[in-house]
Order: sequence, then C-alpha cells, then structure tokens
Amino acid sequence: MDRELDRLSAAAARVQADLRRTTGRPWRCSVDAAHLLTVTDGTVTGRVVLDAEVEDEEWFVPAGATPAERDAGLDADADEVVAGEVTAALRDHGVEWPRCPDHHRQLGACSGWWTCEGGASHDVAEVGSLQAG
Repeated sequence: MDRELDRLSAAAARVQADLRRTTGRPWRCSVDAAHLLTVTDGTVTGRVVLDAEVEDEEWFVPAGATPAERDAGLDADADEVVAGEVTAALRDHGVEWPRCPDHHRQLGACSGWWTCEGGASHDVAEVGSLQAG
C-alpha cells in the first residue's frame, strides 16, 4: 500500500509544530510529490527520501479494519516515518531532538506517539502534541 502525500504532509506539519514549540526556532518540515522530506530552520537543512510504501501494512491496517481504523493506522504510519526521519536528519547535523522531559533521552516515534526508552518505556505525547519546556 502506498503512502499518501496528503497524510505525509499532515504528519510533517505535526512534527513541525512540535519542533517550533519545543525549540523556539522557525523550523519548516515539508514533503514533496517525490516523497522528499525537507526539514530546515534556514541554517540547518536535512533532506531524506521517504519510502513510498507503508512499511508494515498489517500492523497499521489489520485485515478487517473499519475505514476509521484504516485512516488512524495510516496517519500513525505517516507520523512514525516522518518523525523518525526528521530526528535522524537533525541528528546528522548534531541536533538531538526531541528529548524526554523526565529522562533527558532522545525520543523515538512509534505508531503516532513520541516514546521514551528511559526507565520503563513510556509514551510522552502524540506526534504534534509535545509540550515546550
């Protein structure tokens, strides 16, 4: 199943909101028609070509899923791939983002949530809902 550009763009907007809110910098995240993800603050720029296929379709859209479950699963896939690639692109430029407010470790993204592996693994916030501070 192909990833939809509209979903990837919406995920990029959610990650952009988290970046801006938590760093205070004017980050922009976008995905173009060739699935090229760009993240930039005007000084630091990272670009990554996103895989056009949903990586684990059965996980995100199990057989028998309702249309609402399908949409939620595809949104979670888009959030996970965009958030993961943005954090990797920033890391390549020496930017460790985002960080767990409790454990001060870099967060990962799983199924539409920012997650921390510090202490007991836990969800920190939905992608697009990280709090400043």
